[in-house]
Amino acid sequence: MNKQNLLSKHSLFILRLLLSLLGAGIDYRYQHRTHDIWLVMMFLFSGIAIVPGYYQFKLDGDNLKKFVRPLLHWAGGLCVVIIIYCYQSSGRLYHEEGDLVVLLVLALTTYLDGLQTDWRCIFTGIFLGITAICVAYFDSYVWQLVALAAPVIVVSYHFREKVVN
Repeated sequence: MNKQNLLSKHSLFILRLLLSLLGAGIDYRYQHRTHDIWLVMMFLFSGIAIVPGYYQFKLDGDNLKKFVRPLLHWAGGLCVVIIIYCYQSSGRLYHEEGDLVVLLVLALTTYLDGLQTDWRCIFTGIFLGITAICVAYFDSYVWQLVALAAPVIVVSYHFREKVVN
């Protein structure tokens, strides 16, 4: 596979959903021991959003906007997350509350990125918002999230076959 196939919108959508499910699973399994899972996810999602624009800019040097716009957007999200972790370290926020706020920032940043790119990011942002609600209110939620993500992946694959990115 070449970089174009790996960086296709469909491949990145599948990767984002799988990372979201992984984050939800880790958050469920190790609730009181992992406090930085959504921070790591924020960095991963930022990289996933910025890398295609970077390669596009590298191939076509005239297209700086496709690289700078997501870079600034995700840098703003990362700044907010860093401020939230500063609040946690100063004792203003408990770790569980801070993690939920970081998850909501990740959901909002992904959703807003989707408004500029495509429906897959919008869905991933909504999916992360649902994940935040599930983490906050339900005891068992991973299988429901998997049940929600599986048909969407199938529909996305079907849509990918009909329309090329």
